Amino acid sequence: MKKLGFNIVLLGMIASGKDTQAAILKKKYPLQLVETGTYTRKLLKEKSENGEWARRTAGKGKPLPTVLLQKFLIKEIKNKSKGKDLLLLGGRLKPEAQLFKKIMYTNKEKILVFYISLPDKEVIKRSTARQRNTDDTIYIKKRIKWHKDQVWKTVKYYQKLGLMKIINGNQTIPKVTEDILKAIEEYKTNPRNLALETRT
Repeated sequence: MKKLGFNIVLLGMIASGKDTQAAILKKKYPLQLVETGTYTRKLLKEKSENGEWARRTAGKGKPLPTVLLQKFLIKEIKNKSKGKDLLLLGGRLKPEAQLFKKIMYTNKEKILVFYISLPDKEVIKRSTARQRNTDDTIYIKKRIKWHKDQVWKTVKYYQKLGLMKIINGNQTIPKVTEDILKAIEEYKTNPRNLALETRT
C-alpha cells in the first residue's frame, strides 16, 4: 500500500463510531495509530514523576499537561515508520489541537482532520442500547454538553485552517466510510500544506 503523504486526525461525537472507522482506515491505508487517550490512561498508572504530575492535574479536573502531551506526540512522530502516516485518535481539546498543528508545522507534515457528527438523540440511543436507566441517560447528557462546550472549539479551530471535514455519522458504517474515503481522495489531489500555515 502506498502511503497517503499526509496524516489524519479523527475526532467525533460520543458513540459516533470513531474506533470502527479508525480500524477500517488502518486496513485501507498504511497508517500508524496514535491514541492520546490510551497514552493518558497508561501515564496515570505510572509510578513516575510524570505519572504523579498527570494524576495531580487530573485530580483538579484539568487535561494532561501540554509538556507531557508534546513529548508523547514528538516521540510518536520520530518513531513513525517510513512507509506510514499517522492516524491520531484524540486531541479533542483546542490546546491539544494547537500543539499537534505546531508539531506538524515544525516537521513539515500535512494533516487532514475528520469530525464524525451525530444527533443527541442518536448518541443517547446508541450509548444506552444495552443499559437503559435514567442515571446513564443523565450522565450521557452531561458528556454531550461537555463535548459541545469543549470539542466544538477544536472543530472550529481546524475549520479556520481549512483542514476540517465534517462527516455525517448518522448513517450506516459503510456509508460513513465511503464519505471519509471520498474526502481523503479529494484531499490527496489538493492538500493544504501546514508548512506554509502560520496561524495558531
